[in-house]
Amino acid sequence: MTSRIAAAPDLTRSHSQVPHYVTAAAFLGCLALLLLALVDVRRGFLFAAADYTKIGAPSATLYLDGRHLPLLLLGALGAWLAYRRMARLEEDPTASRPSLRSLSRALAAGLGVLLLVDLFTYRSVPASRILASGQLGIGQAIPHFPGWLKPLSDGFNYMALVWHATTLGILIGGLFLTVGSAPLRRLLGGKGFASHLAGAALALPQPFCSCCAAPIGATLYRSGAALGPTLAFVVSAPMLNITTLVLAVALLPAEFALLRIAGGVVVAILVTRATVLIASRWVDEPRFPAARPGALVRLATGAMDAYNRLFHLEAFLSDTPADTPATLVRAWLGMSWHLARIAVPVLFLGSVLTAAVVMVVPAPSNDALGLLAAAALGTLLMIPTWTEIPVAAGLLQAGLTAPAAALLLTLPAVSVPCLVILAGAVSNLRVALLLGLSVFATGLLAGGLFLLL
Repeated sequence: MTSRIAAAPDLTRSHSQVPHYVTAAAFLGCLALLLLALVDVRRGFLFAAADYTKIGAPSATLYLDGRHLPLLLLGALGAWLAYRRMARLEEDPTASRPSLRSLSRALAAGLGVLLLVDLFTYRSVPASRILASGQLGIGQAIPHFPGWLKPLSDGFNYMALVWHATTLGILIGGLFLTVGSAPLRRLLGGKGFASHLAGAALALPQPFCSCCAAPIGATLYRSGAALGPTLAFVVSAPMLNITTLVLAVALLPAEFALLRIAGGVVVAILVTRATVLIASRWVDEPRFPAARPGALVRLATGAMDAYNRLFHLEAFLSDTPADTPATLVRAWLGMSWHLARIAVPVLFLGSVLTAAVVMVVPAPSNDALGLLAAAALGTLLMIPTWTEIPVAAGLLQAGLTAPAAALLLTLPAVSVPCLVILAGAVSNLRVALLLGLSVFATGLLAGGLFLLL
């Protein structure tokens, strides 16, 4: 009798937690529906091809169907109502805090799985279409503006093409920073080569372009990751993600597919490791002289400090730990919003600036000058994931082997916006400049080998 009486409170407490679990599951289910509808708006695969109204030409950026509206409304409204229900349940003083902490960790894992599945869907749909057709083009969604306004249209075009991947990158980055799990910090917090490899391995299933990987890398660094794993992750995501390597093998000549794979390993792992070994001593050093700087130096100092403060994202975390489902969702979405306010303007302005640079760069030629221009352009230019493959394929058809080799390694690895975001995250411009110069030199070396052959 005594044992039965003692067990009764535990049984009651267990039953009292059922609404928490049901509500969290409902939130994940509605969010999954919302993400599915959004990725179909971008890729158009749920319904018959003839049913979609395509926005953007020749590359569609939106695939619209009337059935999207109820899916979007049901997913968004259901997720909102589930969140409100979670918050009200957690106000109950009898709620078990240890159980809520466990449920919060499970919810964070579920959110991560949903975002990664959405990312795989986003990438796998066009990858299957490309493999089926054997063709991969460069996206163009809006007409070019005339004259010197063309860089502005290029900026709008780039954002139209990568809006979904950018959103996923921001949401995943916000979740990384909010959760800040101890295992992840232990995995990426070391300065040795094992942690460096872990940063690269973390990026393998995530086919982000450099500009989408950089905000995630910035949040990893601000949440405790070491410099090496951070750089390895940012460069490995566009260089070594599985889908890109499959497309390279399928669509490029054998020697250039080998260059893309082996060179990707060199750039993503060895070049970033060498960069860290040289630059790690700079990160904690004062960036500006202390003795009576001039007006120009003071102005540059103030601008750089203001820019660096944008990336102190941990300052936006609430003092209340995200140890319940509702506080986790609130902190995650708040952090993602702050990250979006930084990343989106940087990406747009960077795309406009790099497009302006492209306008004044002469067409590449298969000589030393053409190789130099291609390597420089590839280091500066921002492109969507996989775009280096059709660019290189087009150059190879024209007999421009050296520029094609250089662009295969420099185009995906880094870009101006990527380097700018990294500079702000680590609060040191020299680290980003060294990484950019190292990628540029690797592209020159690769192109030079094909120039000599």
